[in-house]
Amino acid sequence: MKKDIKELDRQDKSEKKSKKEEKKAKEKDNVEEEDLDEEEQKKEEGDVKKEPRPLPEDVKHQIELYIEFSDLQFKKQTLLDKLDDVNKMMKSPEFETDFNYKDKVNLKFKAVKSLINELKEREKELDQEMDNVFIIQKLTNQLDAKVYQLKNLTREYKLKKVDKETFKRLRDKYKGEKENLEDKLSDLREGMKVWIQDLKVEESEIIGLLKLNKGRYSSKEIEEEEYKETKQDLEFKLKKIQAKIETLEKLTK
Repeated sequence: MKKDIKELDRQDKSEKKSKKEEKKAKEKDNVEEEDLDEEEQKKEEGDVKKEPRPLPEDVKHQIELYIEFSDLQFKKQTLLDKLDDVNKMMKSPEFETDFNYKDKVNLKFKAVKSLINELKEREKELDQEMDNVFIIQKLTNQLDAKVYQLKNLTREYKLKKVDKETFKRLRDKYKGEKENLEDKLSDLREGMKVWIQDLKVEESEIIGLLKLNKGRYSSKEIEEEEYKETKQDLEFKLKKIQAKIETLEKLTK
């Protein structure tokens, strides 16, 4: 009986030793994953919320160009749809028999074509002013590349194709570059949120001016012509601001 107990005790100790060695080997293999987890934990614990900074003017300008370019694509597509409608009108029997109708359709065709050409010219100008890749996409692409490099390096290290010293040196380099890109992307998004708040203040002010303009007209302080002109101008500004807000909100997601 004592012999059995000793044998069981020996087996138990042997199993514990094996498990300990297995755990140690696993920890060694996953050193880089633990380091990354520890780094993330430290970042979460040690991070102090930074005050959002306004966007640099060059970045702000690029985003404004991007917003205008996006809006231009929508307008261009709308006009192309109208052009399709006009082309259908030109194929109708009425176009061949009714000269007044033909003149109206031809005028509409020229007007739509002219507007499309204007948009295409502006599109070329924007193309020259804008960078090849939009800044958010550029940073996201660079960040994805760093994540891929880290994963690839980790895999090669596990397969013993990279020595430990080289692994650590490259891992630290890629991690530092990754953090830098994450910070830039975060600062960019936070800066856009600040810009959105500023635009919303402008939006509220214009809505207030529209109400005031209507009140002045209702009280006969101003004539209908002035009321309509002011209303049109304010509504145009409001539409532009709301388009900016909508685009920026999409970009911050």
